[in-house]
Amino acid sequence: MSSRKLFTASVLVAASWLAVSGSLITGQETKKAKGRLPPYYADIVTPEQREKIYSIQAAYDTQKEKLEAQLDGLKDKESKEIESILTPQQKGKLKLAQDEAAAKKKKKADDKKAAEGEAAPDAKATTKAAPADAKKPSTEKKTK
Repeated sequence: MSSRKLFTASVLVAASWLAVSGSLITGQETKKAKGRLPPYYADIVTPEQREKIYSIQAAYDTQKEKLEAQLDGLKDKESKEIESILTPQQKGKLKLAQDEAAAKKKKKADDKKAAEGEAAPDAKATTKAAPADAKKPSTEKKTK
């Protein structure tokens, strides 16, 4: 074996040992990057490319979170500004409509939860049957 190859091998072994011993000393395990591959990438990329993609996504995640928070703030500001042009009477009607919508949504969710509880006491058995009067798709070809 040439001295150059021997040197390269020893450097790799030393670097690996430092990486492992560093995580053992600090009590930290090496953390695998997690993410979600873009569509159609799973069968194409190598494991190394996969890890790079995950790290790129992680870097952008913090920027996206900041922008989403900023967008939420803008939406709130817009809503308040729009509401500020309403008269007190209109604000009362708006509040009433919003409260009615919230109550209707809550009732619908409660009814759905109750129906699921009656229909399927076992959480795993939550299949829905087609209504008895449901039409089955026709396999015949329609002609004009």
